[in-house]
Amino acid sequence: MSSEHHARERLTARAQMHRALRFLLDEEHTSKQYSRFATCDLNTLDDWYAMTALKTMLCARPARPLLPLDIKEAIDTALAYDLASRAQVSALDINPILPRLLTDRDVWKGDITNIRDCTAIVNAANSQMLGCFIPGHKCIDNAIHASAGPGLREACYALMEEQGCLEAEGQAKVTPGYNLNSKYVIHTVGPQMSRGSVPRVEQARMLADCYRSCLQAAEELPVPESGRKVLVFCSISTGIFGFPSAEACSIAVRTVLEWFSHHCDSTITDVVFDVFSESDLDLYRHSLSELSYDDGKSPGVVFPAGEQHIVKLYDSPNIQAARTITREADYLIISAGAGLSASAGLDYTSADLFSKHLPGFKKYGFRCLYDVFGFQSWPSEQARWSYFMNHLIIVRDWQQQELYSNLWRTISTRFAGDAGDDRYFVRTSNADGLFVRHGLPASRVSTPQGHYAQLQCIRKCRKNAVFDAAPYIAAAEPHLDPITQHLPADFPVPVCPYCNSDLVLCVRGGSYFNDHPFRQKEREYREFYERALESSANKVVILEIGVGMSTPSVLRWHNEDLVEESEGQIKLVRVGRDAAGFCPFELTEMGVGVGVQGDISDILAAIMG
Repeated sequence: MSSEHHARERLTARAQMHRALRFLLDEEHTSKQYSRFATCDLNTLDDWYAMTALKTMLCARPARPLLPLDIKEAIDTALAYDLASRAQVSALDINPILPRLLTDRDVWKGDITNIRDCTAIVNAANSQMLGCFIPGHKCIDNAIHASAGPGLREACYALMEEQGCLEAEGQAKVTPGYNLNSKYVIHTVGPQMSRGSVPRVEQARMLADCYRSCLQAAEELPVPESGRKVLVFCSISTGIFGFPSAEACSIAVRTVLEWFSHHCDSTITDVVFDVFSESDLDLYRHSLSELSYDDGKSPGVVFPAGEQHIVKLYDSPNIQAARTITREADYLIISAGAGLSASAGLDYTSADLFSKHLPGFKKYGFRCLYDVFGFQSWPSEQARWSYFMNHLIIVRDWQQQELYSNLWRTISTRFAGDAGDDRYFVRTSNADGLFVRHGLPASRVSTPQGHYAQLQCIRKCRKNAVFDAAPYIAAAEPHLDPITQHLPADFPVPVCPYCNSDLVLCVRGGSYFNDHPFRQKEREYREFYERALESSANKVVILEIGVGMSTPSVLRWHNEDLVEESEGQIKLVRVGRDAAGFCPFELTEMGVGVGVQGDISDILAAIMG
């Protein structure tokens, strides 16, 4: 092994990522798409943004010219770090029995690249077979190539060069999995349709051919040493490719069962259907609960439709580290962002939530709760006040959530002491009050971004121009039209009793925000962690939950600064989806931080249960 290779090994993972980024930026120096990164100091770039930039450039980069070996190794190092931080599941936990007895246990909702212990995963490819070249596109082709790395595109390119023509629908080709958990990827091109159209007989046959071809390709792969050959299917041709989900599900299940009825000696031991949406999950559970093939040797088994099956997370090194850090804590800081509320159902980015609870306000162009922040074009004060009241009622009436209850149970058991001796503090950017609603004392919760339980004068005419929202809700609620959700045009909209200016939600959304009522709790929060650090023997842990990149300076970067300045006394456990579960390389390599990307409920159960 060359001395140059040894030198590359000694580079930190972050340095490897920067090396790869710089190479790609130099390669793409004429492209305006990457100009914002070309002149910046990569050392000042947040690691999540750097990782996203790396994936973006790789997505748009063609398979030729080939990347130099040292750059491919650097990319592999960065992608391995990203994969290691993701919450993963074992395919063997999803599907415990033979595929000729398919049940509703054989379907799983989640990112197909996060499934371990599988021989092959199926990719819904396009006819070029080179992956998706649109950065950020939500297709499975993009997700698989982004996780596998550039080697996958190069392998696909070689196959297509040899073939000399586009890939036909219904066929299957096999490549290595490269940086994926799966050893192989089976690529298949399914029929494409216009959304809302009905599949023709020929299109249905082509889709069934996809499943048969993938099964045959998997059959020809070597059997792993474990003896378990696991094939994971995505929902081929659905989503952006337009094939109706219900028909696609029926074709998938029946075709797989039929194939095994003719291949009783198959070396494939397990089949898993991976889906993206809750509606598809319900479709597969229903179909699999009704269908089971009796091979004459084993009894057909039917499970009740809708039965819930809990799949435990793979106990990865990151989860183990998060569990150890949390359990060794003497003091705990819960730092919670919007991802935690979203995990409890109160998702401000959800179009479905807005449509369900606030249909009367879609006519203003709103798609989700976030769209309303900063909106100034209300047709009347009654319309504006109508929205405020409906929003506050939704938050007030939000049901108790097991996620919060379990979190409070753990905190109270391990960190709550006698009066004044509690060893925990909650600091959250969420204004919904769900922590206190679930039993946490208000005295231990700081909400620097405001609180929906209060309204304020928009002019901040005085420090105490902040008012309890409950009486205003009680006055308006009986007058809200149940259909339009609006107040009558003659409803007297309240104003600031001091200066007659408009009242608004006391939540940070602009320069109008009055943070005065929240400063005392911020002082108490600082006093808490300063007191915790007085003894060098104390281990302080920040459990950061659902804190993304929307307002990173409030929680995220503040937490990182605390860890860096504490010289190892404070450690960070970061939990959430995507950026909210991604910990900086340096903190991880120093052993003072760890990130786990994925479902918050599942991760907290794994590290705190």
